[in-house]
Amino acid sequence: MKFETKYLIRWGIPGWVFIFWIFYEVLFLKNITLLDIKLVEMTKGITLLISLTALGVPLGYLLHQIYFGYAWVTNKSRNKNLKKTVRKIGNFPRHPQWGNNKDEDYFQFEYVWHAVLLNLDAEKRAYVEARYRHLLSTIHGLGSLFISSGLSFLMTGAIILTNLAKAPFTLFFWIGFAFQLVIFLCAILNYFYFSRNLTAFQVKILKTYL
Repeated sequence: MKFETKYLIRWGIPGWVFIFWIFYEVLFLKNITLLDIKLVEMTKGITLLISLTALGVPLGYLLHQIYFGYAWVTNKSRNKNLKKTVRKIGNFPRHPQWGNNKDEDYFQFEYVWHAVLLNLDAEKRAYVEARYRHLLSTIHGLGSLFISSGLSFLMTGAIILTNLAKAPFTLFFWIGFAFQLVIFLCAILNYFYFSRNLTAFQVKILKTYL
């Protein structure tokens, strides 16, 4: 079975990020110093880390599915955004039952988009496809990272609440917590930025070639 590198990266990163933050927080929550770890314990730790690295890909795939289901399948605002996009295009060819089913509306938009691409000459089509693929892949990657960071952030909050009275929260723990929050917020901001970028790109292309 051929497994492309892009899927390893797309699914691996959110899984690895989630595992990293949990591993990082537990390490400093238990006040473990790497210099004090014995060789046998270090070997076990490395074995565990390798196992967690392998686990990151299927875990990342599941996180990607959670993101896709939340942001694309069940997201009610997606239909509103689609209607706004179509109104900007003006002469968009709507199907007869337009507005009755959000999924059918989106499928029509995808059909028209790809039909326009097929009518372009080879050089223009190659550029537009590459740009579209880059923006869409970036959006999905950021969406998965957002879900991964959000879930790990919630788990960190749970760790803090359940260990607030007894755990020695070190400076490194709080530094990690701050970085985790920054990555979470940046993933959200970048996700919406690239989503707007993709919408604007599609609108301009469709207005030009429809």
